[in-house]
Amino acid sequence: FLNRTEAVVGAGGWNDPGLPKLWLYNLHYHDGLCAVGTPEEWKQHLIDRWIAENPFLHGNGWEPYPLSLRIVNWIKWLLAGAHEIKGMDDSLFLQAHVLFQTLEYHLLGNHLFANAKALVFAGLYFEGAISSAWFEKGLELLGKEIKAQFLPDGAHFELSTTYHATLTEDLLDLCNILRTYGRDIPEGLASAAAHAMAWLGVMTRPDGLPPLFNDAAYGICPTFGELDRYAKRLGIAWLPARRSVLTDLPDSGYFRFDGNTYSFWGDAGQIGPDYIPGHAHCDMLNFELFAYGRPVVVDTGTSTYEVGLRRALERSTTSHNTVQLGSHEQSEIWSAFRVGRRARITDRRVTADGVEAVHDGFKRLGVMHHRAFRFSKNYMRLKDRLTGKSTEIAVARFHLHPDLDVLLEGDTVRAGGVTFSFSGASRIDISDYAYAPEFNKQVPAKCIEVYFSERLRTDIQI
Repeated sequence: FLNRTEAVVGAGGWNDPGLPKLWLYNLHYHDGLCAVGTPEEWKQHLIDRWIAENPFLHGNGWEPYPLSLRIVNWIKWLLAGAHEIKGMDDSLFLQAHVLFQTLEYHLLGNHLFANAKALVFAGLYFEGAISSAWFEKGLELLGKEIKAQFLPDGAHFELSTTYHATLTEDLLDLCNILRTYGRDIPEGLASAAAHAMAWLGVMTRPDGLPPLFNDAAYGICPTFGELDRYAKRLGIAWLPARRSVLTDLPDSGYFRFDGNTYSFWGDAGQIGPDYIPGHAHCDMLNFELFAYGRPVVVDTGTSTYEVGLRRALERSTTSHNTVQLGSHEQSEIWSAFRVGRRARITDRRVTADGVEAVHDGFKRLGVMHHRAFRFSKNYMRLKDRLTGKSTEIAVARFHLHPDLDVLLEGDTVRAGGVTFSFSGASRIDISDYAYAPEFNKQVPAKCIEVYFSERLRTDIQI
């Protein structure tokens, strides 16, 4: 899992303290039961081992989130025509009963949503008064959480493209299981799925992958194309947003511009929901650029959730295509999923050919960061302005995809057929960074670092 292979030897392997928590969680999810082409006897052996080696309430496998994902995967596997393994139904019933009593109200967000989904699955799979209570509780929670977690523009409120895709699959799975058991699909559920698909359509690059905004990584969630085919099989119609010029997603704060040979995604939105900012990064006014059929400027991605220097770096202002004042962070990030003082967008304006926004992440230092994005069919212009009084030098960063050759000539940088020209720079450097498109994967790449005092203009010719 997560680009890391380990041997799970004996019962203790399921909870090996030497392995990352997220890797162990994936071990207990049993996503492999839904894999095409894997021998059925391997899947049966996995379930046999889990039942035999994970005693009641012991270890990671009995925590609510892996419980939720495994319950769904076991039921999907059984409904797809697999033969029930001895003791599987008894274990499944017990797991659902434990989940019902340990819902993650303390975490909320995607965790509580996954809990509710699993209760609906288990409540439909089993019969009787107890399972009916699971089903009703799951539906009740989903009714509340869909309204709370999905914004009017279709985005999942944690503002991660990866989590959005995962939650969109959850919505489609719920429509699927309800239809399978002949139950009515609540109008709010089908509508949320359609809007989520439309949002993801805007936030998908021409190569089928999304920008890696906030906590996001490739290979851990379904792609837009896979979800689109799933929605069509379920008969869920969604209307793609028009992308002739600029497409704004005002509630999530993201926007997209499509030129002749390029597509651009910008982030002029808030850090995320105030009560659950754990997957947020210091990335206000960040962006990605895709040109000539390939990524050019990229978000640096996420390679780990483990507390440490790497996790802190990937969440930092340094790792995003925005402006940093001195060594200060936009928001106060700490631990693996914590944010203290946080930056906020204080002004946001959208026109037919551009977006302007201001954030107050450096207000405590007496400075506000203004960034204006202006677009045409063949080029774009970024204007950065720092208002207030500060003696510290600012730096604007542009993280380039590792496949690009980079050439610096005076005030101009060429990369991948794209030319970056800077006005107002006191110094321009090409530095090294580690691009992290997947968990436990780091690829050497180059970053343009542009130092300036008050104003910087960046012209990008494509």
